Amino acid sequence: MKKIQEKVDTITNQLLKEEVTVGKTEIISEMKKIGIESLPYAYTAMKNFIDSETMNVHYNKHYKGYVDKLNKALSKKDYGDLELEEIVKSISRFGKTIRDNAGGAFNHALFWKMLSPKPQKPTKDVLDRIKKDFSTFEKFKNKFEEIAKERFGSGWVWLVLTKRNTLKVISTANQDNPLMNVIDGGYPILGLDLWEHAYYLKYRNKRDEYIKKFWNAVNWDFVDALYQMKLKTKMNESVVIKSIITEGKSEKCSRDRVEEIRMIFNINPSVKKIFRYGIESILKEVFNEHWYESGEYSPESMSGVYDFEGEGRSVLNKLNTNYSAFCVLFHGLNSVLIYEGKQPLKLVGLPPFEQISETKKFVKYLNDYKFRIFSSKSGTFKNILTILGGTNMMGDIREEKVVSKLKGRFGEENVKKVGELGSKSDMLQGVDCIITIDGKEYTAQIKPYSNIDKIDGQIIVYGSGQVKKYTTNWIIFEGTGKSILIFNNTSTKIIDGNYTFNETDLIYILS
Repeated sequence: MKKIQEKVDTITNQLLKEEVTVGKTEIISEMKKIGIESLPYAYTAMKNFIDSETMNVHYNKHYKGYVDKLNKALSKKDYGDLELEEIVKSISRFGKTIRDNAGGAFNHALFWKMLSPKPQKPTKDVLDRIKKDFSTFEKFKNKFEEIAKERFGSGWVWLVLTKRNTLKVISTANQDNPLMNVIDGGYPILGLDLWEHAYYLKYRNKRDEYIKKFWNAVNWDFVDALYQMKLKTKMNESVVIKSIITEGKSEKCSRDRVEEIRMIFNINPSVKKIFRYGIESILKEVFNEHWYESGEYSPESMSGVYDFEGEGRSVLNKLNTNYSAFCVLFHGLNSVLIYEGKQPLKLVGLPPFEQISETKKFVKYLNDYKFRIFSSKSGTFKNILTILGGTNMMGDIREEKVVSKLKGRFGEENVKKVGELGSKSDMLQGVDCIITIDGKEYTAQIKPYSNIDKIDGQIIVYGSGQVKKYTTNWIIFEGTGKSILIFNNTSTKIIDGNYTFNETDLIYILS
């Protein structure tokens, strides 16, 4: 486990210094041994809380035993070069042996630092946060002790910082940690070991007394360091991710390759559906700290990743239907498969049922490699963020331009922009704006286009991105340097992956 300050300092450097590439080195690496944290004081230093014999046995037998067993379990399979915290955060990918021993190693590495030989008082920032969330410091202590006493059998009690930046007291069983993606309890800044080996030699069966004496030994400086680090980490991640999205360079697929994927998405929707559900499951697991279920982030919000590159819904949620990002993932993964001597995947030119089979394999491989691909160390991930950020930005620009033209045509007060990233109206109904004409409301979806053809009384619209059915009254198309085309959506057809309208459905042309 890295030193606290190092973790803060390296986040920006990792993202800004690493080369943006797609290839095997982004995903394949060797597992290094998990180290043993030094005890920052003598065994006799905690006499106001615990005896020297307990500290000796606890540190040398139990803690070191967890680390040894963890390294032995990790050596049996190539999991890649992971820090202990990364293992804990992604614990669902591992078996019980690694879960128990990674938890034991991580929990104790924190616990040693959470203890101080000299009594300390909470620092101002932590104390202010405690008072805000628990009313008073005494009420917090009472809550912490209450939750600790309620833990039946072995486990831990924790003070955690939630993804909403509030403090909460929780308990975990055995050696589980709140950071584990099967727990999703928050970021631990204070914890107490409730296993019998932590106190029995001194307190025997008087665990309640052990819990009360804990306050004599809390290292509040370290608690504050964890608290400040987590807040700063979130801020740094937000700043850096934003810079990648707005300024980063991306190794994209060629225009022809992207068009091939777009056509497969539109002609064989099962491919898009399989990819969509697979990616949503992966995002939920990898970014569990940022994941909110429907209505949890706000009453109108859909489930997904929030507050990752800044406040609000993340552009990562658009990965599930973005064919440009799909293309980067697909070809990047194939380079790894080739490197490993495996058969690369193929989609273009295959019949629909084989495309479905290959997509299922693709999603399975993505799931196998998810914690290496969707990582700050991965150039592929940086590419994806840039693509998604650029797509989202262009979509915003397009919508603003169309809404401005609509206001000029129908009146400022008669046009309302509705669709926001993550809103139910946008995601479920596809409503980007509402236009009121003579007291009647018309909903509209706004899409790009490159050109059109008129054949036998029909208009075929090309280059409109994701092609699917919408329930809006209108579909509006905007193209760079082209007129804005507004179609009635009553008889819209999708033919060969393109929107097709009757000529009479073209109701407005705005220059």
